[in-house]
Amino acid sequence: MPVLFDVDDTLIDHRGAEHAAALHFCGRFSAVLPCSEEEFVVLWHRAAERHFASFNAGECSYQEQRRRRIREFFGPGVDDSSADALFDVYYRAYRQNWRVFPDVLPCLDALAGEELGIVSNNSTEATLTKLKHTGLAERFAAVTTPDNAGASKPDARIFQAACARLGAPPQRCLYVGDRLDGDARAARDAGLTGVWLNRAGDGDLAGDAEGIVVIRDLRELPSLLAR
Repeated sequence: MPVLFDVDDTLIDHRGAEHAAALHFCGRFSAVLPCSEEEFVVLWHRAAERHFASFNAGECSYQEQRRRRIREFFGPGVDDSSADALFDVYYRAYRQNWRVFPDVLPCLDALAGEELGIVSNNSTEATLTKLKHTGLAERFAAVTTPDNAGASKPDARIFQAACARLGAPPQRCLYVGDRLDGDARAARDAGLTGVWLNRAGDGDLAGDAEGIVVIRDLRELPSLLAR
């Protein structure tokens, strides 16, 4: 069965890398940022979620959503070049902290021989950079993003495009992601088998997972496929 994966916080610890990079960034610019390091981490994450959502909605370019994050903290008068340079300080630290979760390689090793793909709301360039940096790129036959699908999760079209790239109908494909709504439920609604990777064991949401397969660890996936 073809298997599709989300990237951030499914294969790669995005939140951990974001946290470490935000702390580094705040320490670098503490003289001009009017908040503590831990406050900045929270505010940065909220800004990232909000402006990235604008990019996924087609309201701004990928680079512009990065600039908007910077301007939220440094003011609207920051020009594009300065915003890009400031964001690069954060991004270098973020990239240095990319880590693959411990359950990823055992899962992918066990799935050797299966058709594997990626569905990400990030840009194609950013997704491939992250996969190559962490040594995962060669594991996947296709990478589907808004750039080549013309739609973002939770839109069904991005899942259907990913299935087509693997040469399989949605009903034969399985999709794994860390978000119940934007990943697993959206994949189910697009005709795939949706799998929610609930590493945190979030019981508050588990009751809302009707029609969704729930796992706590990617090492559960190969036996799930075998069944």
